[in-house]
Amino acid sequence: MRQSTVKPVLLSKHQIDAIRQIQEQERAHSQLGVAPSIHVIARQLMDKALEGMKR
Repeated sequence: MRQSTVKPVLLSKHQIDAIRQIQEQERAHSQLGVAPSIHVIARQLMDKALEGMKR
């Protein structure tokens, strides 16, 4: 079996607080009061940052 090369990424308290703020903004905009998970938001932010590096 092949070992995974994916490693967890640790975020600072400040970064988690900022992501939670984004999460609450999303919840406020939702008609059902739902928001994406912290993991989903973090992945979206990382995708945007990496996309910006391609230029």
